Amino acid sequence: MSDKYKIGDYNVFTKSNGEKYLQIFNDFLTYNINVLKVFRSIDDTKVLLIDTQYGKFILKVFSPKEKKIERFLKSIFKGDYYEALFHQTERMRKNGVDTINDFYLLAAKKTFRFAHSYIMLIEYIKGVELADYEVIDDDLKNKIKASISELHQNGMVSGDPHKGNFIIQNGEVRIIDLSGKSPSLLRKAKDRIDLERHYGIANNIKDIGYYQFIYKKKFRNFVRKVKGKEIR
Repeated sequence: MSDKYKIGDYNVFTKSNGEKYLQIFNDFLTYNINVLKVFRSIDDTKVLLIDTQYGKFILKVFSPKEKKIERFLKSIFKGDYYEALFHQTERMRKNGVDTINDFYLLAAKKTFRFAHSYIMLIEYIKGVELADYEVIDDDLKNKIKASISELHQNGMVSGDPHKGNFIIQNGEVRIIDLSGKSPSLLRKAKDRIDLERHYGIANNIKDIGYYQFIYKKKFRNFVRKVKGKEIR
């Protein structure tokens, strides 16, 4: 179970018994954090590695600026994407799926259900990015495939299983930057097709979702061709 709080203008979710995560959040609000590394810093997104009295964490600050009307409508009809991701991660970890990185705290500044900004505290995984591997051998490919299959079996998808979203820690595969979207057949098929595209891991499941993906892609490429754009 997660705990919910109201702290200032923020709706805050933490893992159960998450007092230490609330302390880190309050330290952030009072500018009392020790930044070890900046992974990303653009106008709407900051991703930092921070050091705290409880260890190292990833701190992400996201204040989306674009597509406000679209995001407002989605918040009404589909709910909050990151809130869904937080609860999905919590459920997966309770199910014993420890390949995914844990999600400790989510704070959102909202007007009704529409979020203006998010603060996230996420597990820091010390290891080697898959992108840094010159050769991905069959053993590692099998572990990558198994990790995605485990996600799907437990009702979650990666959404973008490229090399930057896998970290190898002590020889085992960890998955980061997961999707909070519902695990439809089409999204599962996309994960498998992306594995084949990125790593040469054969997709042996050709279900309804697979054909949905294939025909959707063909239709999009047809539209792009008509518009004179490059076919992907």
